[in-house]
Amino acid sequence: MFCVECGSEPDELFDGLCSECFKKRKLNIDIDERIEIEICPVCGSVKRKSNWIERPDMEAIMLKKIDESISVPYEVEKFSFNVEFHEEDPYNIIADISVELRSGDMVTEKYISSKIVFKKTQCTICSRIHGDYYEAILQVRPSSKELTEEQKNLIVEKVKKRIEIKKDEKRSVFLTAQEEMHGGLDFYLSDSGVTKNLAYEISRAVGGSVKSSAKLAGREDGQNIYRMTYSVRIPAYELNDFIEIDNEIFRVKKLKDSGGKVVLKVVKSGERRLMDYKRLENAEVLGGDELIQRSVIVSESKDEIKVLDPESYDTVTLLKPEDFETEGDEVPVIKVMGYLYIIEDEG
Repeated sequence: MFCVECGSEPDELFDGLCSECFKKRKLNIDIDERIEIEICPVCGSVKRKSNWIERPDMEAIMLKKIDESISVPYEVEKFSFNVEFHEEDPYNIIADISVELRSGDMVTEKYISSKIVFKKTQCTICSRIHGDYYEAILQVRPSSKELTEEQKNLIVEKVKKRIEIKKDEKRSVFLTAQEEMHGGLDFYLSDSGVTKNLAYEISRAVGGSVKSSAKLAGREDGQNIYRMTYSVRIPAYELNDFIEIDNEIFRVKKLKDSGGKVVLKVVKSGERRLMDYKRLENAEVLGGDELIQRSVIVSESKDEIKVLDPESYDTVTLLKPEDFETEGDEVPVIKVMGYLYIIEDEG
């Protein structure tokens, strides 16, 4: 019994080879001379397969890539390795590797090296940020000519605040662009879900309704990609405005209740009513707090009160709203469509 490689006559052969020849010929190892790791030069994220890892453990990434780059023959049952890294520059690192190979009771050690090269590639998120990417549009439109400066400031503040909160959760949420269009505002956002939530948040804050539409933007991985538009229509009236509809005067007390309706107060009687946005689309806005005047009380009974018209100074008899109580010698009133109305509260 002799080794076919060196001719020695050992006590035991392994595939016709002595132990030393078996180690040399069979327990070999190979590694890629160049190992590339894609790294984003903007944010420092590293690509692993099809995913980008934020704030990566660079040593763990390099060790994993080395492990994946090592090739061993089938005779090797198990191997382990240690690495010493030598930096040529921040993007080129030499890895000196000592590898222990096992096959049965046989153990040998090999020494190999490879060059790890960090390849600069913008990650998906940074590429989208710098490429004007957006998934959805938030459109805020007024029912009247244009949004007020107060409404604009409120809406912009809510959009920016929501994005800041969401960016802490995931970096993929960002505002691509903002512009004024048709008396309103357009926001281009990277996340459709965040855009939808913002639309309803704004509608709750300033009233109005939300509509959505989808447009085919292309295909990716065999799937249709849609770009969403969420439109918020802001009503012409604001909180505490006086409006007229069907020859009846109301004051807006709440822009939206839990049922999605506007809470109104009938100016003449003081009763509260719920009305949906559809019915209020044709409401005429008479004005806000600037309509309120002070009227001198002439006399008062249980159900009526006589006051001086603040414009003509004629005495006018008015019905008291339910549970209305006067304080002092004046009452707040408004004069619209030639009629005086007592105002129960001034704001």
